[in-house]
This record gives sequence, C-alpha cells and structure tokens, in this order.
Amino acid sequence: MNKIITFYVLLRVKDLEFLAKNHFTKLPFNEIPFTFKKEDIEKYAENLKQYTEDILITASMKCDMKRFTEYRDSHPNDDLSEFGELSEVKTNTLNHALIDKVKIENVFGKNIQNFDDEKITKFLEEEKFFLEWRLRVFLDKNTREIIPYNYFESAADEYVELSPEENMERVKAEIDEEAKSLKKKKEKTFKINSVEEALSYLINEDLNEEEIKSFKNKSCAARLEHFGEDFGFHFGYGMYLRNIFFHGNKNQIFFDDLDKYKPNNLADSGELGEGIIYDLLWRKLNNCKTSPANAKKIQKIKKQIKNGVEDNSYWNLYTTMKLLSYNFTEDEIKKQLKLEKRMDDDGDNFEQYYFQQKALLARLNKEEKQTFENLKQDYFNIQNVINKLKHKP
Repeated sequence: MNKIITFYVLLRVKDLEFLAKNHFTKLPFNEIPFTFKKEDIEKYAENLKQYTEDILITASMKCDMKRFTEYRDSHPNDDLSEFGELSEVKTNTLNHALIDKVKIENVFGKNIQNFDDEKITKFLEEEKFFLEWRLRVFLDKNTREIIPYNYFESAADEYVELSPEENMERVKAEIDEEAKSLKKKKEKTFKINSVEEALSYLINEDLNEEEIKSFKNKSCAARLEHFGEDFGFHFGYGMYLRNIFFHGNKNQIFFDDLDKYKPNNLADSGELGEGIIYDLLWRKLNNCKTSPANAKKIQKIKKQIKNGVEDNSYWNLYTTMKLLSYNFTEDEIKKQLKLEKRMDDDGDNFEQYYFQQKALLARLNKEEKQTFENLKQDYFNIQNVINKLKHKP
C-alpha cells in the first residue's frame, strides 16, 4: 500500500475560483503558504490576518508519496523547505501526486463579518453538494462506494451532446419501446396469483443482472431513508411496479393474497400496495428475513400498542418494531432512538445526528466507520466555512 502524505495550504479568496474551475482537484501557482501540520497553518493564518484585509482559507491535500517523489526527482528544485511558499515546481508536484480533492478546512480573517461575495460562496456551495453526495452514496451502497475526486472530468469525457431533433427521435423511440415492453409484461403479470409469484417473476424474468446487483447493493440505511425516499420511489420504481402489477389488473386472487401482508407490514404500502412488493423484494435479495425471535418481539409490541399507549411512546414503539423487522439488535435500536430524540431536541445540530443515525443503519465495520468519519468531516468543514462567510451562527 502506497504511503500517503498530507499537506496543509493557506489560500486566498482569489484562489477559490481556480479551484472551482478545476473541481477542487488542482492548486493554482500563486506562491501559496504550505506546511505538514494543520496546527501550524492555522497558527500562521491567525497571525497573518492581523496584517491583511483578505479572507484566508486553510485546506488540506492528500498526496501519493511515490508519485510525489517520482515527480520531484525528475523536476529538480532548489527549495527543500518544509514550510514556506509553494514554488511553481512544488505546486506542480502536489497537483501531480494529489489522490483526492483539495479539502477546505477553515476560514480566518479580521473582516469576515464584512465578506459579501456570492460568486465565492456559490463555488463552495457546489463543492459542499459534491461532498454531501459522496457521503450519502458511501452510506447508501453496501459496496461502500466512494465517488472519485475526478468524477466530473470522467463524466464530461463520456458526455455526447445530441441535437434537439436527435433528442426528440431518441425519446420517441424509447417511449414506443417501453409501451410495447409494458404490454407484453402485463400479459404475464396479470395472471400472477400471489405476491411470491410476483417476486419470482421480478427476480427470474424481469430484473437483469445489473439491476439485481443494484438491489443487493442498496444498504439498509438507504432502504430506511426518511428524506426523499418516498418521493423518489413513488415516481420511480414504485410507478413501474404499479404499472405492471396494478393498473388495469382485475385479478382479485392476487389482491386477496396481497391483503394478507398488509396487517403485518411495517414498510410503507405505497399507493396501491407496490411498497409491500418492493420491501419483500429488497429483503429477499438482501437475505433480510425477520428472525423468529424478533417476530415474537414485534407481536408483543403490537399487543402493547393495541392495549393503549401514550402518544409520545407510539413513535418509539413503531420505530422499534420496524428496526426489529430488519434484525437490528436492541442495543442498536436504543442508539437509534437516542439519536432520533437529539434530532428533535437540537435542531442546530440536526445533520450531525442524522448522519450518525444513517451510519448506524448502514452497519459499518471498524474500517468503514473511520472512512465515514473522514467523509463526514470533509462535509461539515466546508459547511462551517460557508456558514462563517454567510455570517450564520
């Protein structure tokens, strides 16, 4: 495994535009101060802010030591200092060896309260969006995928722009093909008499290899997501399930079988019951059948609710049942409920508790927890900088 070395640099506002244009993957040559220690660069920024009106932003760069050494040795440079200003050769060396984004760390300045540059805050907001997206994808996928730092560069290489006429023809062809495909599928699915048959059809006849892999890659954290999931499902795969199993279907045998799942179903049923099919499909593909012991606990809680509970206890009991159905332990459920309460009581730190909760649902191992903490810190660092520049408390 290659050794990683971290550099800390001090940027001015004018450097951020260059960073943004390069998706925060390249430093400009601007005699930027650098060091190997975070505390040193922050101390330097604190001292420097007394003598300048500029806003000063600290950032970190992780570099591959092997690539760094190879480039340095092939590009001689007389300046060997470990603290000072980056020469052009050193800047190029860091850019060549960079293995991830330039990460914003903190902001300094004696006149931060007077900062008013919407263009700069927009650059930072866009980068914050990327870091949040990266954090969410890591928690939402069982493979713990990390969106690569050069994602936008590779996406641009693959993009092929079509003319309006070509776009119109492509869309029309896709709609026609989908209509023909849907008609053929309904001829089969409307003859299905049970939910189990529906799941078998989806797994063995409908979903392709990549789609099954995508289902298996969807973590429990993504499955239990509170924000955006219902909307995305309703107009996405939920709509597809409604089209092939419900709209126009008059097979009462199928609907009678579906009704058997509703009283005991702890997932959202959806508009017509498609949520039940989706939940069972995800469970089947992810080997997440509720254990017999947890099923008994759920029945016990249901009896407790039926006998009457206080309103403020109902949600905790419902959440407990839902998490038991996904085989979370009692200790994990206690932590979840504690985080739920903190989210309700401490709105200023809502996101901190939210991502902790999401990480717990994702069931991370020790190494993954450390990666999560790093990704989370990247996100909150840039958010804190934006808040300071926007004069938010």
